[in-house]
Amino acid sequence: MTERSTSGFDYDPSLEDFAVSKEAYLGSRPNASYEFIATAAIVVDTKSSGGPRILLLQRAASDSNPNKWEPPGGACDDEDESILHAAARELREEAGLEAAHIDGAVGDPHLFVSRSGKRVCQFNFAIQVQAENGGPTSVKLDPQEHQNFVWATEDEVKAKFAGGVDLDFTSTEVERTILLAFEYFRRKTTP
Repeated sequence: MTERSTSGFDYDPSLEDFAVSKEAYLGSRPNASYEFIATAAIVVDTKSSGGPRILLLQRAASDSNPNKWEPPGGACDDEDESILHAAARELREEAGLEAAHIDGAVGDPHLFVSRSGKRVCQFNFAIQVQAENGGPTSVKLDPQEHQNFVWATEDEVKAKFAGGVDLDFTSTEVERTILLAFEYFRRKTTP
């Protein structure tokens, strides 16, 4: 069974805990060691003849973590209907892609402290995009945040080289999560 959001995407029932606002989620966890939530949208292209590829974005040279690579993502805002909506919004804002289905969570939540001292918990979601804008050439970057993108295979991520560019990730946790995403998609497609 699949749940349907009010914003055009649906999601796996295993994600029901994330179908609430940031405020409600944090309110139900008063002892959490964090007060902010971030999301990452891990998009896979399964139509490539070279095997599954994951979308990676290169941060703008003028932004924090300049020239480093990551999946689309960012902070869950107070205005976001739910944490899942935050992931879909970040995907739309950063890559110009519309979420069609949020499959599940990838890896464990990642806890970190931002440069401004905020304690953040990041949730990573496997996301399928709408077919009409889901092709590898459909990505539209926000130049204020990102300057380049690649669709990288698992071997390319391991080699840290894809599309003729070095993949220097924003953190080792991001790199580990991307590799876990390949494993996640393999499990989802293996009978």
